Amino acid sequence: MLSIISAAIVIAILIFVHELGHFTFAKLFRVKVLVFSLGFGPALLKKKIGETEYRLSVLPLGGYVKMLGENDDDEKAEPIPAEDVKRSYAGQANWKKLLILIAGPLSNWIFAMFLLWIVFMRGVPFLKTTIGEVEKGSPASAAGIKTGDTIARINGQNVDGWDAMKKIIVAGGGKSMVMTILRGNKPFTVDVQPRIQTEKDVFGEPVSTPVIGILPAGDYTVKRSNPFEAVVLAGKESVSISYLVGLSLVKLVEGKIPTKDLGGPILIAQQAAHQAKRGIEALMYFTALIGINFALLNILPIPVLDGGNVMFTLIEAVIRKPINKKVKLAIMQLGVVFIILLTVFVFYNDITRIITSHH
Repeated sequence: MLSIISAAIVIAILIFVHELGHFTFAKLFRVKVLVFSLGFGPALLKKKIGETEYRLSVLPLGGYVKMLGENDDDEKAEPIPAEDVKRSYAGQANWKKLLILIAGPLSNWIFAMFLLWIVFMRGVPFLKTTIGEVEKGSPASAAGIKTGDTIARINGQNVDGWDAMKKIIVAGGGKSMVMTILRGNKPFTVDVQPRIQTEKDVFGEPVSTPVIGILPAGDYTVKRSNPFEAVVLAGKESVSISYLVGLSLVKLVEGKIPTKDLGGPILIAQQAAHQAKRGIEALMYFTALIGINFALLNILPIPVLDGGNVMFTLIEAVIRKPINKKVKLAIMQLGVVFIILLTVFVFYNDITRIITSHH
């Protein structure tokens, strides 16, 4: 039950934020919005306010904003009254269309950064640089570093957590470095010469990494940031997540990430429940992560997604005329087939993952 509730909250919020982005920019340009729907299919609840009908529809995995003249490539669509042409989506300049389209994914990205901002202000757990184990014959052992020591500074730079320490060591490229060590309350310095070791990155590919041969003791502390520090940290984390998602997509296309690792709504539900148990901060971070994934996937140049419509609009801006309606409709239909097949595939992966985990 927790999985269903947590996933429903995460997905509903992200869909609402996405469609609200489209809706806001459409209204900003005075485009007539006919329907704002959370979900697809028949409406469970609906209410018309002004010229827009707001719906809660039966299929929750998505949503849409229907604008006047948006389906101008559909030959069965009713002609737009002359007095409404200026308020139709089809009647807008290409730059306005692009902003309306991009507003959805951009809203998801900005919302993700907002969530991360709150997370950093509420407090993020940091793994302390207290050493739990020193590898025999390692650079750390040779320098006299022992279990229970804490690394305070590297080359005069304060070390803020285990991950930050690893980044400094890696950035050093294997060069000798001066470390300030705390043993009890007594500080002292040692020279450490990292060794280069081949490890696997998050994609399972071998990389050469400078290491000094230590493991953490597992002690954590919570760091809370003021609003200004949190904005900077949230921005950096958003960019970092975006880069990792983009790189993952490239690796997927290259075949370096197996397609069996793709997950869908069931996996999201499982992860959302897990994060909810860990606390509101963990759930907010997970929602931000999914939101950035959602934003970047939506901007891909796949027909029926925002990125596909951006591609059509850019082509029309270059050739200075609309794309042939039959050609555009055929491409859109291929896009629909692709999305359906992808949906079936990720559901299959999710179900297979559940079955194999119980054996």
